[in-house]
Amino acid sequence: MHLQAAIIDLDGTMVDTLGDFVVVLQHTLDAMGCHPIEIARVDRRFIELTVGKGTDDLLRRSLAHAWGLPDDDAEVAQQVPQAWQHYQQHYTRLNGQHSDVFPGVFEGLEKLKAAGLPLACLTNKPTAFAQALLERKGLRRFFDHVFGGDAFERKKPDPLPLFKTCEALGTLPAHTVMVGDSSNDAQAARAAGCPVVLVTHGYNHGEPIDQVPALAHIARLDELDWAALAARP
Repeated sequence: MHLQAAIIDLDGTMVDTLGDFVVVLQHTLDAMGCHPIEIARVDRRFIELTVGKGTDDLLRRSLAHAWGLPDDDAEVAQQVPQAWQHYQQHYTRLNGQHSDVFPGVFEGLEKLKAAGLPLACLTNKPTAFAQALLERKGLRRFFDHVFGGDAFERKKPDPLPLFKTCEALGTLPAHTVMVGDSSNDAQAARAAGCPVVLVTHGYNHGEPIDQVPALAHIARLDELDWAALAARP
C-alpha cells in the first residue's frame, strides 16, 4: 500500500482517560447544582459508552442523563455553554491525573518513529487538553502534529479532520493509516480513504470493536506490524 505516515487517536487508543472524565464531570455537575444522586448517574460505565464525539456532545448527554431528560432537550442545550465553563476549569486542573498510558504505547510509537514515519495525533478532545495530556504523559515528542476537536470546522466521524491532517503530514489519505479505538475513527477513515487499524482496549460505545472492519485489530500498539501492513495489496 506504500504507507507513508500514521494518524493516531488519543482517548482509548493511547491513554485510558476515563478516570479523568469521571472526576471532571463530577466537579462540573456539582458546579451546575446537580444533586448527588444525579451526579452518581454519570458514572464510569456511562462515560465509557458516551465519550468520543467531542466535549459538547459529552456535556450535553451527561447533563441530560443526570437530569433524566432526553439528549435533545432544549433546556439541556441551553445549559451546555455554562457547563463548558466549569468543565474547562476543572479539566485544565485535573488533566492526566486520573489517566494511564495503555501498555505497549511507548514501545509502539518508538517502533513507528524508528521506521522514519511522520506521526500526527488526531482527537476530538480540545487541542489544548490533548497537547497538555501528551506532554504530561511523555508522548508529545513522538508527534509532528497534534490536532483536537476544535482544530477544524468538523470533528470525527466527519472525514474533514483526516483530510486536513494528511495535508499537514504531506501525504495522501490512501498512504496514511488511521489508528483508533472506535467506529467513530473507522467511519472517518473510510470516508477519507485512509486504511484503518483498531486497538481492542478502547471505548467503542459499548459495541464489540472486532465487528468494525479494519486492516487489523490489535491488543497493543506495539503489535502494529508496519512492514506487514505496507506489504499488503
